[in-house]
Amino acid sequence: MLYTSTESDTTAVRCLEAVERCIPPGGGLYMPQQIPAIPVALFNNIAEMSLRDIAYVVASSFLGNEIPAGEIKQTVDYAFAADAPLVHLGGNSYALELFHGPTLTFKDYGARFVARLLAAADRQAGRQRRTVLVATTGNSGAATANGMLGQNGTDVLVLYPKGALSRTQKSQFSTLGRNVHPLEVDGTIEDCKRLVAEAIADKELEYAGATSANSLNIGRMIPQIVFSLHAYARMMAAGVPHASEAVYAIPSGNLSNLVATLMAVKMGLPAKAVVAATNTNDSLRRSLTGDTTHRPVPTVAPSLDISLPAGLSRLTYMCGKDLSKAPCPVLVPPGIDDRTIASTVLRLKADNGYTIDTHGATALAAALATAPAEAPKLVFATGHPAKNLDIMTRITGSTIELPVQLTRFMASRRRFNTIPPTLAALRKYIGNIGRPTAADNCRTY
Repeated sequence: MLYTSTESDTTAVRCLEAVERCIPPGGGLYMPQQIPAIPVALFNNIAEMSLRDIAYVVASSFLGNEIPAGEIKQTVDYAFAADAPLVHLGGNSYALELFHGPTLTFKDYGARFVARLLAAADRQAGRQRRTVLVATTGNSGAATANGMLGQNGTDVLVLYPKGALSRTQKSQFSTLGRNVHPLEVDGTIEDCKRLVAEAIADKELEYAGATSANSLNIGRMIPQIVFSLHAYARMMAAGVPHASEAVYAIPSGNLSNLVATLMAVKMGLPAKAVVAATNTNDSLRRSLTGDTTHRPVPTVAPSLDISLPAGLSRLTYMCGKDLSKAPCPVLVPPGIDDRTIASTVLRLKADNGYTIDTHGATALAAALATAPAEAPKLVFATGHPAKNLDIMTRITGSTIELPVQLTRFMASRRRFNTIPPTLAALRKYIGNIGRPTAADNCRTY
């Protein structure tokens, strides 16, 4: 299986090299040259397959013979240690809960998968040092840090903007220690993203093996293909009528889950349509029409508060800008406003006793507004309600119970370093890892 850039005429590379590089030399993002088909026989028996069974088939399809079969199984077992149960929301609406991992978001699966792929690549190449950088407003940094915690020869640098994260968000990566290095950047999230990109491209940091494990990395995409296939398997196992005509409703910020679901359809997943759900920032519709002037405003679904989706080039590579070449119809409704998101949360809680987070509520509201009434609606519940505790408490007027995954972080001391938003400062910090200087300058609170 070879991978090429979505935007530049670069030499195709194998999967592990694409994961190591993260970003192709000429720009764009890596995508497989061909999306493999899953044998029809698998779909005939998919109701009996577990999450890990499906993940093994998907991983093997994209990795080929780059990693031995036994190692692929170990990678899948590590990445998919947490189950993803199907929950009935009433009527013909269902949610796939993707938040049972260590940091309570769907990103746990991809981060743990990338961790093992990078370890395999480093073993094969004899590399002694790997530096993984991630810019975060909360979720990506926590998932990456926890997925790579204690990995030999690997340092994880979590860059986050000063003053932008809550105590709960920071605790999920700043309390870990060991090979995890929280870096508070005196700037914005855009400064953090820029620093990560500059560090990966920097010749002076080649010795450190700099790469990233955010949604730009194709290694994050591969395990997300599993989600919709697993959802279909669980619907079939539960006897959901017309499961093969389900509409998959996906909170669509940086588009990784949207693209991954379309890849699953290309592989053979039966689906009526895919709903790309956004909030009032309407990032996907604006981007498809070439509107790059919009600056996102804060909403109750903060992971969707973006202007230009990072995965847009993957979507247009597959489908074109009018989405007419999509493997199945892609419904892009107008962004869902805060009032509708909140009312969806409250109505679901009142009618079914189920609390869904605001991103899942965005997807549910979009599906109910656009999908055919008779079609089963499968919502990606991408994060636990406690991940946005203040917002959820404000909407529901009640206490959101903190899962043990969060409470164990909150009880520990947090440590971090602060750097200015310059590549020179980041270079200096990376050079000092392992020396007394880095630890001595660390602030504890």
